Amino acid sequence: MAEHSDVVDRIDSLMKRRRSFVAKTASSNESVSTPLPASDDNDLPVLTEVVSAEAAVSEVSPDRFDETQVSLLASDIAHAIGQQLTYELPTLLEATLLNAGEELRAGITSTMETALRDFIARRKQLRLPLDEPNPN
Repeated sequence: MAEHSDVVDRIDSLMKRRRSFVAKTASSNESVSTPLPASDDNDLPVLTEVVSAEAAVSEVSPDRFDETQVSLLASDIAHAIGQQLTYELPTLLEATLLNAGEELRAGITSTMETALRDFIARRKQLRLPLDEPNPN
């Protein structure tokens, strides 16, 4: 319920600001502004408020980071990544080496089988002097 009353108070304050500019008379085209009583809503911008260009440029945008904040953030990220790699790199390397070893063994076995098949096929095609002639 407190939020509700806060919202209502803010709306009332904005409506009072809007009503502060009224015309003098029906015959005059000039406008007069009456000062508002001091309230804690002075930080709200009003459309009739004049802001100099220097003041608008000199204000620091909350979206921009300070260079020291950026360097601290980069340092923290690098430290976190370094710690994670320190913990996980040995396991990753071991798994990679095991997989590479298995692939190497499979490749060597396949190459040796192919070479032996080719050798046996050529041996059957050619009659080499190492073969003993059949006496019959």
